[in-house]
Parts: sequence; structure tokens; C-alpha cells
Amino acid sequence: MLKPGYSRNIIQIISRYSNLPEQDVKGLFKKNGIYADRTGWAKFTDLALLGIGVAFLLAGTIFFFAYNWDNLHKFVKLGMIQAMIILPIVSILVFKPRELVKNILLTMSCVLVGVLFAVFGQIYQTGADAYDLFLGWTVFIAIWALSTRFEALWIIFLVLINTTFMLYVEQAAPYVLEKSMYVILYSFNLLVVIAVQLLSSRVEVATWFTRIVIFGAVVILTIGLVDGIWKHYPPEWFVSLGLCLLSYAAGVYYSIKRRSMYLLCILPLSIIIVLCALYFERVNADTGSFIFISLVIVISITFLVRELMRLNRTWHAVKS
Repeated sequence: MLKPGYSRNIIQIISRYSNLPEQDVKGLFKKNGIYADRTGWAKFTDLALLGIGVAFLLAGTIFFFAYNWDNLHKFVKLGMIQAMIILPIVSILVFKPRELVKNILLTMSCVLVGVLFAVFGQIYQTGADAYDLFLGWTVFIAIWALSTRFEALWIIFLVLINTTFMLYVEQAAPYVLEKSMYVILYSFNLLVVIAVQLLSSRVEVATWFTRIVIFGAVVILTIGLVDGIWKHYPPEWFVSLGLCLLSYAAGVYYSIKRRSMYLLCILPLSIIIVLCALYFERVNADTGSFIFISLVIVISITFLVRELMRLNRTWHAVKS
């Protein structure tokens, strides 16, 4: 029997690759405090209310400046935002709260840095491009994002990097870079996922973080493939297609090896969307074609769900 202190992932791996009975697995979850009790639910409620409160505070700050824009002096606007950025940092240094509270306060300051850049640009009419704002925002919170182990802040940081690059390509980049934007973005996010997987033995990262990044990468590549189809297959489209085939095949292999259903759910949906775009690029978009593709989508998704359920039952039977 495992000693207390083992994580959910460790217990799940042991249950997958052993003949441990289901009741013993449930007992391990209870013994290691993974199944929530009254204390766990109270802790969850406290953290949820804290997160919701911070989110409403940030939303209220943004709407406050938007509503009272003409009635506030420019130094009052900048001073209030800078004070709201500094106060959480000072609170962290002085009161030394627990790790999660510290990370939430730090995330709050990181979001307000973007508000500060936006207000500064509106007051002084700097005339900067949109990517300049997001680039400054990304650079000024980089140390905070990389020095803390908080997945929510990492998600914000990655969104800023992707947004900065897309806006730069749209507003200032040469045409060559614009044509390969989706390939670059997909490759970057894929490298982030690979780096997280390689570092998972040293640093424990929440599963939902990796899944969100993977989902974003798949969405980016799908959009790139569909866009290339409607642009009549530029050379970059074939690079995207090759990258899609290689990475999707690796993803399917990894999912079967690790007995994970997540990639097996989202990758086929991406393929179905691309195939539908190929079909509409070849035929006229009339009523008959819409009916036909609707039937194809229903049949393909039904078949996919049936096969995934069968595979999941097979894995469960092997496990038990």
C-alpha cells in the first residue's frame, strides 16, 4: 500500500499499469487526500472566492477608468494604476502570504501592467502600433511569469507572446513572415508543450495547462491549413501539412502509449474540419453540398465517439 503523500498522477499511473482493484485505488485517493472532504471543500471555496474577487477587481478597475476617463487628471490615472500594481507586490514582501495567494496577487499586478500601458498610450497619444503595447506588456512581466510556478500566469504570458507576434505580422512584418505565421506559432506552442513534458520529472505542472496549450496549438494549425486551402495551396501550406501529419501521428502514438483520451478527441476534429474545407474548395457551396457535408460530419463524429468509447472500455478492462 502506498504511503500518504503521493499525487493523483502517480496513483493513476500505478492503477493503469497494475492489477490493483478499483476499491484499493479509491482507498488510495482518500488516504492521500485527493478526494475532497469538508476541509477540502472549504479550502476550495476560499480560493474560488479569492480568485473571483481578484477578477472582479480587475474588471472594475478597467471599467472605472473607461467610465471616468474625462473626469480624471492624467497623473491621477497613472498614479492609481501604479499604486494598484505596487500594492500587491508590497503585500507579498511584507505579509508573506501562502504560495497560491502570492501567485494570484502577482497575476493581478501582471494584468494591471497592460492596463498601465494602455492608459499611458491613450493619455499621451504615442501613436504606437498595437503590437508595441503587447510587446512592452510581455517584456515587463517576463521575469514575474518565468520566476513563479503558477500555470494561470503562464497562460497569460503565452497568450501575450502569441498576440504580440500576430499583431506584429499583421502590422509590420514582411510578407514572407506573414505567409508562415501559422507554422511559426504552432511550432512555438508545440515546443512549449515538449519542454513542459521534458521538465515534468523535475517540476510538477498541472495537466490542464498542457492541455490548454495543446488545444491552442491545434486551433492555430487548423486555421492555418484552412486558410491555405482557400488561398489555393501556397508553398507554406505544404509545410503546415507535413508538420500536421508528423505531430498528429506523434500525438496519437503518445496518447495510445499513455492511455490518454485527450489528443484522440481533439486531433480527429481538426482533421474533420480540414477535410470539410478541402471539400468546399472543390465544389460549389449549394444546398446539396451542405446537406452532404452535414451527413459526413454526423457519421464521422458518431464513428469517432463509438471508437473512442470502445478504446476506453478496452483500456479500463486491461486496467481492472
